Formats: sequence, C-alpha cells, structure tokens
Amino acid sequence: MRLIKYISTTLCLITSLSAQAGGTPEDIQQLRELLQPITSLSAQFEQQITDANGFEMQTSSGLFQVAQPNNLRWIVSEPMPQQVISDGITLWLYDPDLEQVIIQPFDTNIESTPAMLFSGDLDRLDSTYFILESSDGVFELTPEQGGSLFSSLQITFANRVPAAMALTDNLGQVTRITLSEVVYNSAIPAELFMFEIPDGIDVIRND
Repeated sequence: MRLIKYISTTLCLITSLSAQAGGTPEDIQQLRELLQPITSLSAQFEQQITDANGFEMQTSSGLFQVAQPNNLRWIVSEPMPQQVISDGITLWLYDPDLEQVIIQPFDTNIESTPAMLFSGDLDRLDSTYFILESSDGVFELTPEQGGSLFSSLQITFANRVPAAMALTDNLGQVTRITLSEVVYNSAIPAELFMFEIPDGIDVIRND
C-alpha cells in the first residue's frame, strides 16, 4: 500500500470516550502543564514505521503543523509527496502522484489522532487515557477502553518542548515520529489549513 495508508492509520486511531481518568494525579498534572501552554506548533518530522519484529516498513519526512482549534497539516516531502490537511471540519488527503484527493469529515475527538494532543482539550485527554510518566519528560498513554486500534501512545518532551511520539498498534507495529526545528505559539495563517483542489484531480468523497 502507498504511504498515504500509513498516514491515515496514524491520524485515524479510534477508541471510546466513556472511560474514567487514569494515572497518578502527579503524572496527569505534569502532562497537562506541558501541553496547556501550546496553542500552535510547527516542526519538521521524521517518521519510521516498523513491524512487530522491528523490520522497517516505511520512512517519511516533512512538515507537521497544528493550531487550535483542531487545525492540522501533515506535509510529506520524502519519499513521495503527500498532504493531509484539515480545518477542523473537513479532512483532505492529497496524493499528487495519483492525482487524487480524498475528502472526508474530520474527527475532532482527541483520541482520534496524536495531533489532537495539542488541541487544548485536556479534560478529554484525561478521560481517555491512563497516563504514566515513565521517565523524565516521557509519558505513556494507554487507552482506557477496549476497541482501540492502538495499544499505547508515547510522547516525549525535551526541555519542555515536544520532541517525539510513538504509537504501537495491537499487532505490534510501531510508528515513531521525531520532531525537529520545533516552533510553538507562533501565528500560522488560517488559509494553510484549507486545501484548494487543483484542476484535473480526481475527487473521492467519503461522507
């Protein structure tokens, strides 16, 4: 499958919202204090996907941007250009090589995508995951309810700035995302979170 499948899997991990908060109050509060100040974030990313045996399945790199409320840009530059863009209402998945764009509603639930960790909705974060600070600046988030497509989510901070995320699915596949050149709380133009469909592109609507 093409790279966009892996992007979609990373960005569409679904579980339930009905769980109770988990983790020690100190760990929950520490994660909240790190996430609360972030209203926008822009960074270069390197993504590596490995199977349960550690075999590298896919690598990619590009630009990652989020801004409250629920705006997202995931722009892959290597190895094949891809774009995932959302204004918090609509999600566009654009594959220039295939000359097609998939349009679908964007799920704003905080558990639907790691990007929503930066949405500012920290009460829902608490109620969805068991939160444990496994080491200084490293937090393990485990879905409280069954039915999730992943078994754990790890977010790492360096000098109180997000530095990496790792997602492990129920088959042992691991998606590791390393961030660099991180800038947060800078203004990101709203039009960057809209996608203008080029002429001659096939449009697939998943409403």
